[in-house]
Amino acid sequence: MKTLCAHWTLLLILLLNPNFVRAASLAPLSPADQLDVSAAAFRGTVINLQPFADPNTGLIYTRTFLRVDEAFKGTLPNVVQVVHRGGRIGNRDDFAGESPRFDLQGEYLMFVIRGPDGKLQCTQASASAIRLVRAQDGLNFISPGRELLEAVRHLTGGKVLTGEDVTDQAGSAVVASAIVGMLNDLSSRFTDPDRGEPIPYVLDVDSLPSGITLAQATNAVAQAFNAWAAVTSLKFRFDGFQSFGQGADTITDDSSRIWIQLHDTYNRINGTGTVGIGGRTARNGASPAGWNLGGNVAGNEFEKSITGYVVLESTAAALQNLTTFTEVLTHEIGHALNLAHSSEVPTSDPLLSDAIMYFQAHGDGRGATLSAYDIPVIQQIYPANTPPYTFDRALDVTTAPTTPNIAGINEVQLRGYDLQSTNLTVATNYDQVVNGKFSLSGLKVKFTPSGYFSETERINPAEGGSFSGTLYFRFSDGTNASPYGTVRVYSFNPDSSATSDGIPDSWMIAYFGHNAPQSGDKSRATDDPDKDGLNNRQEYIAGTNPKDASSAQLITGVTRGTLSFQAKPFELYEVLATTNLTMWPQSGIPFQLTSAPIEVITNRPSTNVIATVSNLPVNLPQVFFRILKVP
Repeated sequence: MKTLCAHWTLLLILLLNPNFVRAASLAPLSPADQLDVSAAAFRGTVINLQPFADPNTGLIYTRTFLRVDEAFKGTLPNVVQVVHRGGRIGNRDDFAGESPRFDLQGEYLMFVIRGPDGKLQCTQASASAIRLVRAQDGLNFISPGRELLEAVRHLTGGKVLTGEDVTDQAGSAVVASAIVGMLNDLSSRFTDPDRGEPIPYVLDVDSLPSGITLAQATNAVAQAFNAWAAVTSLKFRFDGFQSFGQGADTITDDSSRIWIQLHDTYNRINGTGTVGIGGRTARNGASPAGWNLGGNVAGNEFEKSITGYVVLESTAAALQNLTTFTEVLTHEIGHALNLAHSSEVPTSDPLLSDAIMYFQAHGDGRGATLSAYDIPVIQQIYPANTPPYTFDRALDVTTAPTTPNIAGINEVQLRGYDLQSTNLTVATNYDQVVNGKFSLSGLKVKFTPSGYFSETERINPAEGGSFSGTLYFRFSDGTNASPYGTVRVYSFNPDSSATSDGIPDSWMIAYFGHNAPQSGDKSRATDDPDKDGLNNRQEYIAGTNPKDASSAQLITGVTRGTLSFQAKPFELYEVLATTNLTMWPQSGIPFQLTSAPIEVITNRPSTNVIATVSNLPVNLPQVFFRILKVP
């Protein structure tokens, strides 16, 4: 103990440096005292951050996983987890002044102690998590962390001091390796599985490795996909054979497919000894709030994967072995799903070297077998608790001398869906608002124009353009968040009436030949000239013809698993189903008609547009359907 205390004065001065004490009032301990009172001490690298909400209090905490690079005290596992108050989940950020804020891949000098719950925490809050910054040579550390690290090394004399056995606080491979194995800043994910939909894949089998039959190759591909599906929320669907006519890696469509090419006829593989390549194309559409198109999983934001690919070198001798062929397929599909290599260089770490995502094929007969490394990585991207999903909403705004305040006019409802939970919350971010403002009440978004404006040409939502207003929103289940959706103003449409009924002049003229509501031709908002049960205002909102009883929200066709109905392009519909005419749960995935002809998409008075859904149940003997247009 005398040896430790002999350096107290010098090191206390170092520890009082404001770089080591932030956002909390502390009576700092010297490194000698911290070593004395701590259960363990080490130098480590942050390899994962996992925020979570306490189920009892709702408070946010963060598990930080650090790889132990140098031990100073205690019996330590290879990866240690510490838990502190604070963190970010979705759009909620909880900051606790006394807690350290760790950086992913950051290096730290750590002093830890057990909390009342037995979990490890920093001995003296942020003052016990000292950030270590590398010099330009990448080997040494710079001041002020360097001095503290050298002092601790001197105090321990190159030995590991006796402390507590904290191996029960090991960071499991299930979580600790997750972030490292993703593509980090370039991470993306397919969003179809969040809706319970499979990712389709297509096979180009124009050439196969010698000795591998078509049946064997097709089965090997299925095994490779099944390996990833077995441990995640992923589903896959074989969409048949096709000659691509180009390298699979050069296909840049927006089909959300994975293109599997079992040969390299187009010379896409250049590396000597390389037997396969895999990857994906993604779309980055970050909102002003930093939200992205692939959603958020446990605090990690993702771009949206729009296509994946695999190319194999069918002439490679190694691929003539069926199990190696299957292993390489599984590896390259991992890349298509956003996984990086477990290591880019030879390593003696069995966690990394045994992974299917190791940079070298093992050729040991494992086939499509994932390791303790691969499973947590893919689960960090495609968890069993899938993120919520949502749909964009469209607004055609009515402007008038007196701004209309009528239900259903200039407003839409936001909808969030989740395969596991209905307990979702919505967050919004405002941007690009012109000549008006958005307001949110519960799930209802209303746009209030700032004046009476002349008619604007309607933006074609299929092509994008300069919208008159955009509201960004997303849904969260408390752990994961949906890709963002938008509410966009596509057009301004004047109603010249002194007291607006919400129906614009252009719509009135298209159907009644005049813009002034009249009782004689039943052109008032509450009239129903075609006697189909919808008044004129409801027909305007629904996008149907007020003078044609056959133009209504009607189911027009039913076959096994498929339903057709009249719809308005870019509106949101839910298909409800029942077997007893009492309970009407949602059936299948909510639906937006986005494939209508361009003249229908941009011309509001067009009617009788047919939408077809085909994701309905087929295993029930008798089902009744109805269509709900989301307001």
